[in-house]
Amino acid sequence: MPHRLPAEDISALEELSTRFETNIVVISEMDWNNDMTPWKAPAVKEGEFGGRASQFLDGLKGDIFFNLENSLQIRNAKRYLIVLSLSGLFAVWAGAMQPLFEGVGSISGSFWYDGFAEWILKQEDLKCVRYYVSMGDKEKETKVKRFANIEEDTIKVVETLMLKGAEVAFEVTEGGHNSPVVPRIEKSVVSLFRNQ
Repeated sequence: MPHRLPAEDISALEELSTRFETNIVVISEMDWNNDMTPWKAPAVKEGEFGGRASQFLDGLKGDIFFNLENSLQIRNAKRYLIVLSLSGLFAVWAGAMQPLFEGVGSISGSFWYDGFAEWILKQEDLKCVRYYVSMGDKEKETKVKRFANIEEDTIKVVETLMLKGAEVAFEVTEGGHNSPVVPRIEKSVVSLFRNQ
């Protein structure tokens, strides 16, 4: 299902872009359950996650980055991937797989995803070594059994990233999974852009 930011969030991101003197690109309308998942797994309600993250990442680094950066006349881009939920899972996975990003921000990342904590532990060489990871203090109160270990899974992923030599800022924020996203994006930007 496509995800779109409301107009007030777009306006807030434009202000954030001006303040940090950077371009912020919002990518939407991907096939969320398929494009953001690294391998097939049962879906939360019915069916299955498609596991097409590799194809999406190929498109991201090819057409999307190439076209955007050419149109903006950007050379030697420093890219940061800052995303939420299943795309937060995708971001950490992509950061391990490809040297495309200076930093990765995962907000309420879906680290409950089948086998992800074990997968990241097996990776010998992370391609991105700067991460900001946050989760809401109410997320563990979910009634969905599949999400019940989100706090433990998130901490496990954070500890694994650090064990592998990554610089990781981890923050527990006030609220739940669906708390307003722009203030959490701002925290991620502040953390990842410090000393830049």
